Amino acid sequence: MEKEITLTQFAQELKQRLNTGKTVDCCKDELLRLADIISKKIGDEKILVTWKD
Repeated sequence: MEKEITLTQFAQELKQRLNTGKTVDCCKDELLRLADIISKKIGDEKILVTWKD
């Protein structure tokens, strides 16, 4: 089922999933869309990252 939600709602769902140890594999396409939005709208903002392989 597809439905349109705000980026805030999407971010809250992602945080909840990550904090409870759930996978985010379910939203790979959505994460790719979010990456596109980030690149276009807030691409110059900075974030501290620790990449894990």
